[in-house]
Amino acid sequence: MILIQVIVTIIALGIVLFGLVGRQTHATRAWKKILLAIFAMTMVVAVLLPDTTTQVAHVLGVGRGADLLLYMLTLAFIGYVINNYLHQQSEKDTVHRLARKVALLDAYSRYNMKEKLGDEAESKK
Repeated sequence: MILIQVIVTIIALGIVLFGLVGRQTHATRAWKKILLAIFAMTMVVAVLLPDTTTQVAHVLGVGRGADLLLYMLTLAFIGYVINNYLHQQSEKDTVHRLARKVALLDAYSRYNMKEKLGDEAESKK
């Protein structure tokens, strides 16, 4: 076994361990953990059996295994960017709603409008 194969295999195992049992992984969705595990297994297979990627590439109509890996990496990156963008938009919306609530609560307390706060809370129920 070549040194780079050992290094990449150890890194892949580290990625899986970090992704499955690392900090704050309880908030990660199950499908993301499954994709991470599949990615790591594919990475190990591609490193340990490089001819396999070429065979899969030929089946899919791609000339070389390296080209197939580049295409897959490009697709994974685009998926990551889209997922990250959607997550950031969701976070922005949450912060915006929280800022509005804080501003309303501040206005109610500043101008002694406690009775309106109770009426508004009841009307939303």
